[in-house]
Parts: sequence; C-alpha cells; structure tokens
Amino acid sequence: MGAEEEVYERLLRAHAEEVRSQGLAKVPEELLDAIAAHASSLRRAIRTAAEKGSVHQRLRERELEVMRRVLADLLERRLAKVVGAALEGRVPENALLFELQLYQELRTALDSYRDLMLQAVEDLDLRGCTYRRGQALLVFMEDHPAVTDEEGRRRGPFRRGSIASLPPVTALLALDAGKARRIPPPRRPE
Repeated sequence: MGAEEEVYERLLRAHAEEVRSQGLAKVPEELLDAIAAHASSLRRAIRTAAEKGSVHQRLRERELEVMRRVLADLLERRLAKVVGAALEGRVPENALLFELQLYQELRTALDSYRDLMLQAVEDLDLRGCTYRRGQALLVFMEDHPAVTDEEGRRRGPFRRGSIASLPPVTALLALDAGKARRIPPPRRPE
C-alpha cells in the first residue's frame, strides 16, 4: 500500500472510530499533517496533469472530494460531542486544540447564560434578561481612532501594538477593518 493510499485509509479508519466512539476518538496530530500534505500533493498533481480530463486526473479529483466529505462528517460528529461535553460541564478527552478552544468559548457562554437564568428564576422576572457574551482580546496592528461600543462607552483611541479587551461587536468591527488581530486563548499544557 502506497503512502497516498495509507493517508486515505487512515482518514477512513479515524472516521469509523469516531462513529463508534461515545466520546471524542483520538486523532493523532501527525494524521492531520499527513491529510494536509496528501491533499496538497493531489491538488498539485491535478494542476500539472499532462492530460486534462484523464482518468488519473478525475480519480484524484474524486479522492479529494471524498476526503472532504469524510473529514466534514468527522468534524461534525466531533462538534456534536464537544457541544454535549460543554452542556454537561465536562472537559472532552482527546480534543484537538481548536476543539478545546471552542469548548472554553461554549463553557463561558453557557455559564453566563445559566447565571442570567438563575437570577431571572430567583426574581421570577424574565423581562429584563439580556445575554452578554464575554469580551474579545485584541492587539491593534495599526493606529485606530476612538469608537463608541455597543454599551455606549467610548473606547480608544488605540495605538499600534495596543492590547484591548472589547465587547464582541466592537471587536468584530476592528477585526473586519483589518486594524486588529484576535489574541487566542492560552494553549493547553503539553
């Protein structure tokens, strides 16, 4: 079995294991690297094929398509498990780094929501409930003028290199303008 077939087969095995597993199945980081490298190799072979529309080119295109579908289904299944773990308040085992980051975001949002609901139940009054998501931590890549955030507070001006914690909508505007980058949450210990 060639290296290309091996990557494809390993992806199929990882998918099958995810289907069988109650929790998140172990996905080696090395497999993620191998999938990316194999897909890149297939794309390059398709672009440089001597005979456009040949059987070999169509087979490579089909393999890419199948790999995309299998990977998409694998990730959807993992997403459902991460969301379930967040709802139950348990850290998912075998989570990939981006899944742990999502889990933390979900936990923060769910905790805020539950606090809001507990207060509403205590007061027996849902009329004043306003859900507020956590702040976003940004670093400004260039100078940015002061803005009024969604809470009506004046923020800034921001100098290049400034770090600010902003409400989500305000942060999104700075990100969309290309003036800032989000600072990711700390990495999990290895």
